[in-house]
Amino acid sequence: MRLAHLTDLHLPIPARPKLAELMNKRALGYLSWTRNRRHRHQKEALALIVADCQREKPDFTAISGDLVNISLASEFSTGIQWLEENFDRRITAMTPGNHDAYIPLDWDAGAGRLGAYMGGERQGEAARSPRDETDFPFVRTIGAVSLIFANSSPPTAPGLATGRLGDGQLARIRSELTRLGEAGQCRILVLHHPVTDGATPRRKALDDAAALRAVLYETGVELILHGHTHRSIFSDIETSAGARPVAGGASASHPTAHGRYRPARYNLFTIEGDAPSGWRIDVDVRELDPASAAVKTAERRRLLPSPP
Repeated sequence: MRLAHLTDLHLPIPARPKLAELMNKRALGYLSWTRNRRHRHQKEALALIVADCQREKPDFTAISGDLVNISLASEFSTGIQWLEENFDRRITAMTPGNHDAYIPLDWDAGAGRLGAYMGGERQGEAARSPRDETDFPFVRTIGAVSLIFANSSPPTAPGLATGRLGDGQLARIRSELTRLGEAGQCRILVLHHPVTDGATPRRKALDDAAALRAVLYETGVELILHGHTHRSIFSDIETSAGARPVAGGASASHPTAHGRYRPARYNLFTIEGDAPSGWRIDVDVRELDPASAAVKTAERRRLLPSPP
């Protein structure tokens, strides 16, 4: 199986917001967009990444959040249209990022508008879209590979971008990982926030990362995917079966390198093997070359089995 992982797309804000729409945390977010983010996230760079992804023909594409910026109704309208123009919902799924849940909104007026790309199975239930922000995780299965999409992105106060799963979701993640592990599936957990300590400042971290790692130690997992940092981050966590890889994706819409950030990237995984003999997971990090507008492999890694 070949799996593409895109994250932190940050589609452009389609129109100037009305004043009433900015009478909350959005005011700071819109100021950040107009001063900085609109230069650092450009649709043209994203289009080149998406075109390369389409040429590579992955069996499935996972998007780990931040499709939009400040959760405007116009952004969600543009976002679902963009998804439908570029990705087949039958082989694509996403989970929300903190910018998709920027302020408290009714689910159907906010991230729920992207629900066509958040549909999947839950233990004992047929495939459906989430009913609200707590109705996670959902599972998408492609042959021997199962992706568990969790929602780590509740709305937060101004100046914060912390994540939280909560006890209910942690219990359901444990249940799904146990069920899928007993079935011999290759299990991939997808969420927006990093699960390892130190990957991001405290004000942007996952509050219950330690509780999640305890679940993963108990149940096992083959791979964890996240976004949020706008940088490629490769690390691992300990499980009862040994170390397992964590792959953080860089933003898919950076037009150039800036500071510690690389031009637009996405991860392309190759997954082989089976539960009895063991899984092998390799990744090509595909990166935009701003000079030529070509997308090339910037680095290649063997993630599983873990390097000695």
